[in-house]
Amino acid sequence: MANKENATDPVMEISRTISELMEGLFGGVDEAEGGILRTRISHLGVTDVDAILEVALENGIEEDAPYGVLHFHTTFAEDVPDEALADVIVTLNDLNHAVSAGAYPGFGCFCYYPPLKQIYYSYRMPINLSQVEAELNNVRYCLAALYDQMDVFADLVMFMINVPGSMSIEDYMDYVDQIADLDEVEDKLQALNELIARTKEESED
Repeated sequence: MANKENATDPVMEISRTISELMEGLFGGVDEAEGGILRTRISHLGVTDVDAILEVALENGIEEDAPYGVLHFHTTFAEDVPDEALADVIVTLNDLNHAVSAGAYPGFGCFCYYPPLKQIYYSYRMPINLSQVEAELNNVRYCLAALYDQMDVFADLVMFMINVPGSMSIEDYMDYVDQIADLDEVEDKLQALNELIARTKEESED
């Protein structure tokens, strides 16, 4: 990702600052092969989910353009059971509508990767390597927004995998609205349990 012998290299500066941001937000970061920065995001959602966030600075789309591309890749789940797959595909499509044009706007998209049976969230951000200071402010905002989205939708991912077909995106977004002003985890858990009970009753009817 960077030439470590040149401390003024903008790529190195971006990499170093992002590593520090990830360390501060998530408590730890490792650099994998190819300069990929990797961290574990813990205690997401009411169901206390963990996810793996990887950040890589890629070459730009055009060779002569001054832009690189920051790739944020968050793996939510692996080994999604086959019996859940149909519901996962439909719900991820509905969820992408919610974050791209619906009630909860976001930056990227949720995807399913068949070879590893993974659910992940991906976002690519163009970054001007000649305007590092300004771009790093955008990166700070993006990481904070990314964390918020992971925290909001982690529980829905668990529903898709563990109880296929039990939760519509409409019901879940109503739940998100309901807990928006709640600070205590116990209160959010109570609201989640009530949602589970209500959707179970509706399915039985």
